[in-house]
Amino acid sequence: MKKILINIMSTTGITLVVLAAIAMLYGGECLFLSTVFQVFIANAAVHFGLLLTGKYENKYPILETLLNITYTTAVIVIFGLIFDWYSSTPIGVLIIMALLVYVIGYFISVLGTKEDTEEINRLLRERKDSFKSK
Repeated sequence: MKKILINIMSTTGITLVVLAAIAMLYGGECLFLSTVFQVFIANAAVHFGLLLTGKYENKYPILETLLNITYTTAVIVIFGLIFDWYSSTPIGVLIIMALLVYVIGYFISVLGTKEDTEEINRLLRERKDSFKSK
């Protein structure tokens, strides 16, 4: 549960930064507090849905990624309707934002996996070296 909460908070932060950057490009001057909580709820829905879809093994990683992106985009479109985001942001911009946040999150995940792998390999080398010295 701790990991999913960290992921939700991280994705929410990334989303808010991307949203602020896009808003600046369109001449926006502020970000409403309600938007922060709406983004948090939308990201929570995305992460819990991805958690459920991740429980099913898929032989085709590209198909799995495509399904995740489609699910993420669908959640953003639905929450855009619920929270009336389309009055201030076009649907195409929201979809691009969703894709951008997904890609950023994916690369952060890959970097984290690489660091974890390096740490595990380092620990295995240390363990191997300790057995050799005995």
